[in-house]
Order: sequence, then structure tokens, then C-alpha cells
Amino acid sequence: IIERMAGVVSSQGAKYVMLNAPRSALAEITAILPGAGAPTVMPLAGRDDAVAVHAVCQEAVFWETLERLKAAGASAILVLPIEKMM
Repeated sequence: IIERMAGVVSSQGAKYVMLNAPRSALAEITAILPGAGAPTVMPLAGRDDAVAVHAVCQEAVFWETLERLKAAGASAILVLPIEKMM
């Protein structure tokens, strides 16, 4: 039960961020994203020049970094709430 409670507490204020990024900007974009470990990077279907990037970010810093992500080439940015995280 302690582990479950810790999962709820650790997710407070966190958001799950998904975005598309040009491969050429991947290093810059992943450096901008504050996350829990390394972000997940996946190829986009039918696109050799772009990838999908998923990361857990704290809400307090996300809006501060949104403009930097867009300036680096990020698009289709989605922000979702997190209920629990283990």
C-alpha cells in the first residue's frame, strides 16, 4: 500500500507530454524536456524525417518550455494529466 501511495504522490503536478519532432532537432528537443529518465522516442509511420517523443514533465515547467519546444521544431504537442506513476 505504501508503494501505491508513493505512486500517487510522485505523479502530483506531473504531465505526460507527447509531441512530434524532426529527427534533426531530436537532441535539442530532448534536452529541453525535463523528464523522469530519458524520453521515449519512436519513429512516425511513413516519415523518415520525424519521430514521436513522449516524456513525463512537471506542469510548473512545461509552460515555461513550450515556446522553446515549438521554436526547436516540435509540433502536435499534447499534454495529459497523470493519475499514478510507479
